[in-house]
Amino acid sequence: MYSEARLEDLSFYSLLAVLQAGMWLQSDLEKFCEPFGLSHGRFSILLAILDKTEGGVIGNELATRLGVAKPTITKMVTKLIDDGFIESVTDTSDSRKKRYSITGKASALLDNVVPGYVRRLREMTAGLTKDDKHHLLETLSKINFLDPSKAILRKRTKSITEKGAEIRALCRSGTEEDIDLVLSYLDDDVDIPTTKLVDFYLGTVDTTDGLRRIEHYLFNGSQIQRNYCTLFFARRNEWRLVNRAYEMGLIDRVQAFSR
Repeated sequence: MYSEARLEDLSFYSLLAVLQAGMWLQSDLEKFCEPFGLSHGRFSILLAILDKTEGGVIGNELATRLGVAKPTITKMVTKLIDDGFIESVTDTSDSRKKRYSITGKASALLDNVVPGYVRRLREMTAGLTKDDKHHLLETLSKINFLDPSKAILRKRTKSITEKGAEIRALCRSGTEEDIDLVLSYLDDDVDIPTTKLVDFYLGTVDTTDGLRRIEHYLFNGSQIQRNYCTLFFARRNEWRLVNRAYEMGLIDRVQAFSR
């Protein structure tokens, strides 16, 4: 019989909670992916390949990252190739290996799926503060998965290509939550290439909710957010909003009347 101390072992209950949470999370996301003709496994493969934009990704790397047996990955990848979502080339350093990249068809599908997927995850984490999320990542990264190739990354900086793809998809969808995510890029640490991406793709927003949200940031955002929202409305010749923001002292004259 197990002793009471063993039954109350925090190691047991803490990891059991992680496992249970993971199963609930996967079940929910499977249901989300189903209308798009995807399983969460197929979707995860596409995201993993998209995530590594330079040189593609090798099958072994996919198996490790997704925690799935190599034969299973091979079968799923073969089906994705047959469906026109993935293409493969022989690895230049080892002819026995294949490198995979997503096709234009997959990219178009992800443009439709990712914004809703992001919103779904945001709904699930609505009760967590930004610090909570950082702490969650830090905590999970401390778990020893008994395999040195398996580790939770604390933080990975997105490439400019990845940022562009995400910002483009969010602006195309154009919900209030999408605009929140786009304008969240405009913080004190933003670099010039990212501001150019936000400026360009923000100009493609044409949904009622999106326009309303950009107007909200024109009057309630940070200074840099107000500046780029000003550019947005100035290019649309919506001077009533621009003049109002200027008269309220939210933007200066140069920003108000330059394009």
